[in-house]
Amino acid sequence: MPNSFAGEPLVRTPKPDEAMAGAAALSVRGIERRFRSGRGIGPIDLNLSRGEHVTVLGDSGSGKSTLLSIIAGLERADRGTIRIAGRSVDRSPPGRRDVAMVAQDLPLYDHLDARANVDLAVSGLKLDRPERGERVDAALRDADATEFSERRAGTLSGGERARVCLARILARRPTVALLDEPFSGLDRRRRASIRDLVFSALRDSGTAVLLVTHDESDIRPAGRTLEIDSTGRPTPS
Repeated sequence: MPNSFAGEPLVRTPKPDEAMAGAAALSVRGIERRFRSGRGIGPIDLNLSRGEHVTVLGDSGSGKSTLLSIIAGLERADRGTIRIAGRSVDRSPPGRRDVAMVAQDLPLYDHLDARANVDLAVSGLKLDRPERGERVDAALRDADATEFSERRAGTLSGGERARVCLARILARRPTVALLDEPFSGLDRRRRASIRDLVFSALRDSGTAVLLVTHDESDIRPAGRTLEIDSTGRPTPS
């Protein structure tokens, strides 16, 4: 069953005015979410500039995925504020946030082929047909997903699904990309090359990247890290 956030065409976001153009891609202030068990995340403060890469590190259950879900609008925070490109999105549904996410369950529309899944990611953008096709082709190529682009998503392996999900983000070119263990299903032969292509393409498009991973090789030398302890709170730097 696909996640609607991953599969639905995103609503067009308004063009930023001059004030918004100079704002941080993502600004998180005092975001916190606590469950009855006491587990959760926050409070977290975080700023990402356009094209910047931040890796979130922490043990399983420390709230890393919860943080991404809150930013994406899939889960509600108990307190705190989120701004994307200078605009408050605290009351905005997922489709009205200029954010794209690769979740751990790799949601796609299984009855559609891989190319159609990627094409859906750009269906809300102001692109003419040739430009839209070129955008999709380039994304499939950079994610090494061209060879199975005509196959239905329901027939793809975990690694192939991950590559299609990554291609969707590359095609969309959002302000913020939220990546939750996106390379874990890829074999070692492809992992490094696809990871480098994806990060390079997102940086060139000005997309800020917030990455959750357990693999230290995913950490970018030029990026920053946000370490979270077992209680979901940031560790002192």
